[in-house]
Amino acid sequence: MINMYQTNLPPPPIPPRLGSVKSAPGPGHNKPLLGFLIGMIVLQMLLLLGGFTYLYHKENKYDEDFEHKYLDDMIVLRRLGECEKDSQSMLDCEKLVEKYKNIMEKVSEVEGKAVKLTGGLLSNGAMARMIVKQPVVGALPSSKYLEWNIGHSVLRNVQYFKSSWLKVQQSGDYDIYSQVAFSKWHPKTPLASRVKLRKGETGEEKNLMTAYCSLGDQNRTDVCTAFQGGVFSLEPEDQISVWVTDPSLVNYEEGTTTFGLYKL
Repeated sequence: MINMYQTNLPPPPIPPRLGSVKSAPGPGHNKPLLGFLIGMIVLQMLLLLGGFTYLYHKENKYDEDFEHKYLDDMIVLRRLGECEKDSQSMLDCEKLVEKYKNIMEKVSEVEGKAVKLTGGLLSNGAMARMIVKQPVVGALPSSKYLEWNIGHSVLRNVQYFKSSWLKVQQSGDYDIYSQVAFSKWHPKTPLASRVKLRKGETGEEKNLMTAYCSLGDQNRTDVCTAFQGGVFSLEPEDQISVWVTDPSLVNYEEGTTTFGLYKL
């Protein structure tokens, strides 16, 4: 008999089910999305580059404006330190003192505007502007440290300590200045004023700055001014004061003898 159920031919393929075959996306299907992403990246880079360029030019312009506006004031402050070394004539130093007064007036005006804008005193600033206290007529000075009229002085975040000393409450860099006018001549000792610093009430005193002036001789009736100013780093509880050769030789006319500091 012949076996009709055996054959060498392969079986026919199984037909696919309905909906199981999906067409592959064409090569241009993702091009719009890719172009959009590239465009966003390029736009973001351009915006960042433009922002950095704007800030760079704005900062340079601010520096140029600041230097142009305050260059003269900075030169005056730098040259004041040279007066202490006697590298300039007394007349030049007196002119510098007048310019420094104008700078201090500018600072006061800025502070006044800031107070108006904020509605009160600036809480973070520290400053002192002291007016010398008139001595009692006929009374001998108790020490060589000047005393200050607290009723006419201005203090902010600085304490007044034992009639002569200012106690710092905030650490930082301070612009310290003193101006002492002498109207009497001393036969043996130069007319000098010194800004003293001590660490606490019992700390050792040291000289921060020293300034001299000269009336020539006892027949002169002029007034000479010893001015000094500089920037120093201070810590809380640091105390500063002004020492003079002889308080009885000081001119106590209003505005001639002052002392103060500003936190930078």
